[in-house]
Amino acid sequence: IQRALLPKSSPYIPGFAVSGFSIPAGAVGGDWFDFIPLGDGRWVIVLADVSGKGMAAALLMSATRGMLRSLAEACSSPAEILSRLNRLLIEDLPTGKFVTLVYAVFDPQRSQVTFASAGHLQPILLSGNEPRFIETEQGLPLGLGPGKYSEVSVSLPPGSRFVLYSDGITEATSPDGEEYGQARLQAHLHASDGSPESLLESVRGFANGAGLSDDASVVMIRANSN
Repeated sequence: IQRALLPKSSPYIPGFAVSGFSIPAGAVGGDWFDFIPLGDGRWVIVLADVSGKGMAAALLMSATRGMLRSLAEACSSPAEILSRLNRLLIEDLPTGKFVTLVYAVFDPQRSQVTFASAGHLQPILLSGNEPRFIETEQGLPLGLGPGKYSEVSVSLPPGSRFVLYSDGITEATSPDGEEYGQARLQAHLHASDGSPESLLESVRGFANGAGLSDDASVVMIRANSN
């Protein structure tokens, strides 16, 4: 049932490749990603992480997904969508539970992504020689209390990639307790063949059979080279 809530296929967008992949730590999990068409050629790209793991996180994830999909139909800005979703979740989430989330609007015609983040890990933009983390100024996790959200827009020139990921990637640990970390994440994505699938395989190999302690998800927008 939970797998049915994830996209069944990647969107077809000429000039770009959009893909996502998710591995729950257990039978079910609290990570979620989505691709939502806006009807004018733009797409909403979402990656979210509900606090906790297991069935409780999966149920909260499902409720959050339903609320966000309903709000996305209004075609508001990413910051406004997160503000509205936060107000709903403050009323609905149990005490101590929260959701981190990146809400991005991808405009293929302008080769641009505009996003707002609710306390989520910084997206990575790979363009030119060095991968760089992109941060927003304001953005508390959803459900904790009233907050404001700010937006950032980035351009995607040919050959560039924009990557969203959950902390199940960076906090995955090896058998001796070392974390995968941001440096390994950057190094893997910097490789020309770095993809969501290859990154998750790299993380699982790093864990060396120890298993993932948290759900791990990746979404990538790749601008095709001319």
